[in-house]
Amino acid sequence: MNNKVIIAIAVVAVLVFVYMFFLSGPKSTAEDVTPEKFSELAKEPDAVILDVRSAFEFGGDKIKGAQNMSYTSSGFKAYLEKLDKKKPYLVYCATGSRSVGAVKQMKSMGFEQVYNLKGGIEHWKSAGMPVVR
Repeated sequence: MNNKVIIAIAVVAVLVFVYMFFLSGPKSTAEDVTPEKFSELAKEPDAVILDVRSAFEFGGDKIKGAQNMSYTSSGFKAYLEKLDKKKPYLVYCATGSRSVGAVKQMKSMGFEQVYNLKGGIEHWKSAGMPVVR
């Protein structure tokens, strides 16, 4: 290879490195977690448990300490905009479908740590985890 090709490859490698580690923005966590992992994460001092079911559903069984904001509400995005994006958020719904959408929206808005309860509160209850009314 001639020197120009080697220099071009080196420049591209440096640019890729710089982009990946410095320009791609803050690293965010968004993942599906089991009820056991969700429970463990909920013990973190700044953790926020977010129930994205309807207010009617929230009136039934829920995870202790959960805040409610319906994912299908017209005010959902405005609600999210008021939250601290640096805190860890643990999100759930009934079976996990609405919470997946909420987590994607939160991640696109720059939330750094967002966790989805895989299978929702139904999976939580079937795993023998506690609920409150």
